[in-house]
Amino acid sequence: MASDPVWNRRRARAETLRAKHAPAAELLGFYADLCALQESIYGEALHASWPAVEADGARLRLDRLPERQTSWVFDKFVRALPPSATPVLKAIAERLANDRDLRNDVLAAGVARRPLDDIAGRLDCDAAPLEFFPRAFLQPYAEALRVRAGAVAAGSHALTPAACSLCQARPVAAILRDEPEIKGRRTLLCSLCAAEWAFPRSRCVACGEEAPDKLQSHVAEEWSHVRVEECASCSMYLKTIDLRESGLAVPLVDELATVELDLWAAERNLTKYQPNLFGL
Repeated sequence: MASDPVWNRRRARAETLRAKHAPAAELLGFYADLCALQESIYGEALHASWPAVEADGARLRLDRLPERQTSWVFDKFVRALPPSATPVLKAIAERLANDRDLRNDVLAAGVARRPLDDIAGRLDCDAAPLEFFPRAFLQPYAEALRVRAGAVAAGSHALTPAACSLCQARPVAAILRDEPEIKGRRTLLCSLCAAEWAFPRSRCVACGEEAPDKLQSHVAEEWSHVRVEECASCSMYLKTIDLRESGLAVPLVDELATVELDLWAAERNLTKYQPNLFGL
């Protein structure tokens, strides 16, 4: 099977940023390795026969994934965790690989969007790293189902919360780009299916705040195309990838790479609206 251009761009961008930014080098190396596993799952899901969306085409149907087959693929995914993974993830993977019931419980909770705290307690680990496994596994499924359906996410009718209309996941980042009719158009990037949808540029994604004096933007010299968008009303933040500043950026990867910005935001007691794949 030929490699998909989207996954090629993600891998290439991860390798480029890895060579330039030491603080994120290990994380990006792991992500580049992980892409190979995710792309394989994506390719299979792209040509599968199960339903992609509801009858009205409004929502992706991860709950209709064939349980037996998906469980088998999840087992392979856990066992194939790249050596570049963190020691914590490796330890969890080893426990999951040796306990089918726990593995199936983790996957079922991920599909149903249930908290993993109870299962983490059984594994004697934190919930955050455990969440990596169902999320990293289900991302390529969700993205493939979206592509198969040709579905497009629409903005929420409510001011808040901002969530993907296709899979109901929160956005992991915002994107700014110039378009023929709209300069500086802002879209939100889904943390699960990678859909994009338009969202007002001067509005907090978490609480809907629109007062200019409550919305602050921060840019680091090293990452001139990535902004930390802070809301003083709810103390939430979201990163914005400005493609006008860097046309080579791949938003999903650049968001992962800018770990220094997340650490800076944490020092200011800000909370990220949606942590990324690695819990940052």
